[in-house]
Amino acid sequence: MKTLFCQSAVQIVQVVAISRNRAIGKDNQLLWHIPEDLQHFKRLTDGGVIVMGRKTFESLGRVLPNRSHHVITRQSDFCHAGVVVAGSLDEALRQAVDDAISRNQQKIFIIGGGEIYQQSLPITHVLEITEVDIEVAGDAYYPDIDDKFFIKTYQSDTKTDKKSGLNYRFTTWCRRSEAA
Repeated sequence: MKTLFCQSAVQIVQVVAISRNRAIGKDNQLLWHIPEDLQHFKRLTDGGVIVMGRKTFESLGRVLPNRSHHVITRQSDFCHAGVVVAGSLDEALRQAVDDAISRNQQKIFIIGGGEIYQQSLPITHVLEITEVDIEVAGDAYYPDIDDKFFIKTYQSDTKTDKKSGLNYRFTTWCRRSEAA
């Protein structure tokens, strides 16, 4: 799987918001509500191809507009209008690459959950991470980023959400070419 997707003309990009202790969710819900982060997610993925696990899809509550949805599940009877279903990450990515090429898209966005992030990290080209300055308990966590494989290429100024008071920043990590 690694060779196929690393040599593809389509980049794999993970998009995630994490706490200081790497928590990304609890009870299939986000741990905070930061409108600017949601807008950042929308800007990144609008018009694109998104891949996620079933629980992440169910937490969205709907098909997101102007995106192609690929959902990974072990449930053989799972179906939903507007969703391409796959039984594994490998199958979902093969379908998503074909979809992205047919849409003239250069990126596939992995949007969760924790297990899907972990499985896809070895073949991911770019990490778009919102770092939220809070320690919080969760039941889903983002994997550690090994700086032998990724380098931080962008970090925004720290911003503060007016309603929650949470500090956060947007970061971009790119796979080091010698590690691919």
